[in-house]
Amino acid sequence: MSEPRCPRLSQAKMLLPLLRAQLGGAASHYSLPPGLEVELLPIVEDELFGYELLPNRDTHTYVTFGADANGMPVVRKNLYCTASPSALRLATAGGRALMQHELDAWDDIEQRDTRYSDWPSAAAAVWSELAKLFAERPRHTISIRDAGHAAFDDTLGIAHSRLRDCDPRIEFCGIPDEAHYGFVLKGARGEHGNLVLRSRGSWELHWTTPTAHADAQWPATPPFDGADAWACAGEPGAGAIHPMSYAARDDHRKVARRRR
Repeated sequence: MSEPRCPRLSQAKMLLPLLRAQLGGAASHYSLPPGLEVELLPIVEDELFGYELLPNRDTHTYVTFGADANGMPVVRKNLYCTASPSALRLATAGGRALMQHELDAWDDIEQRDTRYSDWPSAAAAVWSELAKLFAERPRHTISIRDAGHAAFDDTLGIAHSRLRDCDPRIEFCGIPDEAHYGFVLKGARGEHGNLVLRSRGSWELHWTTPTAHADAQWPATPPFDGADAWACAGEPGAGAIHPMSYAARDDHRKVARRRR
């Protein structure tokens, strides 16, 4: 992973909620077949930082929505051949080791990037692509469950406040349950550490410099890695919100931030 492309904490805590707000706002114009769920996984991949969208159904096309090195909106499609499961699908299959023919199939991955002049157009393109990938009928309104990701925004903000002087870069590998493995942090002068979610329900921040070591801990509420996916179709469960209310809620957050 290219360290210069990994975002700083200050950048991650600003861009991730922006991406979700754009996706949430555009979702009101689209629908999905019942039972389909989509999770968002933060990822840094080939000069792109954003979210990879992971559906709960098999597909050979995976979509990533994010910003390139110049901060421009990008929608990336990774197309996998039939013999090559993605790293995400492998991770959700119990960690089975790949056979040699599956390893060789990685050479057949095709990556297509489309750049947009504005975020709403890029977000609309994401939902349009998902609608083509999963075109079954009937269709249902999309509901959003954002509480866990919003809690992670707060976690990044707390970590940044503790490390404001160095504002380290943070690595996102784009794997399920990555928070439990820990997000790697790297400073510009040899400092290093990690941000990890413990099973007992707390975040831990560990940071080491050439002259000192520091640790911090705070509660993880609500849980970042909840059982519910970020977006779903069909009957929404507890905590789900309609996309039309997503933008309004985001506006209230902005007002609250300005007041602080």
